[in-house]
Amino acid sequence: IQCDDDCSCAVDDLHSQISDVVKHVKLRDRGSLISEWVIPYQDIEVGTLIGTGRVGKVYKAKWHGEVALKILYLENPSIEEKNDFKYKVQVLRRTRHENLILFMGACMEPPTLAIVCSLCKGFTLHQHIHIRGDKFDDNRLISIIQQAAEAMSYLHARGIVHRDLKTKNIFLEHNKIVITDFGLISVADIKIANSNRPDKLLIPQRWLCYQAPEIIRLLNPFDPGCEVAYYTKETDVYAFGVVWFELLSGMWPFQDEHSETIIWKIGKGYKQALNGIIEISREAKDILLMMWAYDPLNRPSFEKILKAFERLPKRKLIRSPSQPTYLTRSANALIL
Repeated sequence: IQCDDDCSCAVDDLHSQISDVVKHVKLRDRGSLISEWVIPYQDIEVGTLIGTGRVGKVYKAKWHGEVALKILYLENPSIEEKNDFKYKVQVLRRTRHENLILFMGACMEPPTLAIVCSLCKGFTLHQHIHIRGDKFDDNRLISIIQQAAEAMSYLHARGIVHRDLKTKNIFLEHNKIVITDFGLISVADIKIANSNRPDKLLIPQRWLCYQAPEIIRLLNPFDPGCEVAYYTKETDVYAFGVVWFELLSGMWPFQDEHSETIIWKIGKGYKQALNGIIEISREAKDILLMMWAYDPLNRPSFEKILKAFERLPKRKLIRSPSQPTYLTRSANALIL
């Protein structure tokens, strides 16, 4: 079969037309999928304020029943911010897991960009640990951390990074944990320059201890390149280790240190000392320390973390005086 230049051009034109049609269909389908989740703001009965965060305020509200309404701090969003919000809605609508907050819809029209989710009725782990001073027995601790790991494993399997995992974003409803606010935070949301002192950063209290060394090293108010979101599955694992430490100890890592000291220590790879603070088995300690590995590639996946927790002997969180100091079988499973 012979084909001259005109034929070749015709084929190229046809490919171009097909490509344009495919792009149009994809954009149309994406828009239609989002439109299924759009909730007009005027249809929601906004109630009392129940929480504030770095990206918005959370209200108790009514929309075919009680819901949580998270209104973002974006009164005059740019095109880029609108597209970013649409992307976050796409992320949320793809999640269905018993230990994740149930996404119900979103208000997509400025000036009110908001997310509608199921309303959590229990206390957060932060409230249980740091305000109420609640203590959990070994079986409850393992149940809580396993449920959280299962939810995080699910998110990571779907390519979703939480970015802001902490005890304030984990609710405990009876014996079930519910993780909230996944995928909503970026480095740019955190590093807000002080308008009076552009050489300073306004860092939220207790935020630093959840950040992996590779995130800490980005904290430079003079570097515009730091606005890129560097959160990864591995930074989620590091934060998960902090949650585990809080459950075991009732405190934060480096709790009494100044922010500058915490930045230096974590950035250099120092870990919170465990001896004298938490008395746990060597198996549990090894798992925790691997979550805090300085090199992100040395941190275990949540799939491996779950397998390691399953290998923990029942009622084996409390350390035995005769426990050997070498790596345990549970910890070895994380690095195989």
